Amino acid sequence: MERKSIGNADFVDLKNKLEALYAKTNVIHVDLSAKRRRFNNIKATIDGIYDRFLCISSLVNKYNESFTITFIDILTNVVKIVELEEVSNC
Repeated sequence: MERKSIGNADFVDLKNKLEALYAKTNVIHVDLSAKRRRFNNIKATIDGIYDRFLCISSLVNKYNESFTITFIDILTNVVKIVELEEVSNC
């Protein structure tokens, strides 16, 4: 199976999609794993969108936790953002 290389245009496209999503609503649903824990469909708030990463926060087990997600993780489907998948399927 041949893998598609990730270029600068992919980062720019993803950042534009995230900024459009943030302009519409800053709440997203994310599937991710962190510190040996797996979170499925957690409701998170976008705290910041930067050049190559995204900062989010979420209420997990009554505690507010912050996560930094790299664009590489999103582009390689290590981290899934439900709203981005819905936009891509349209």
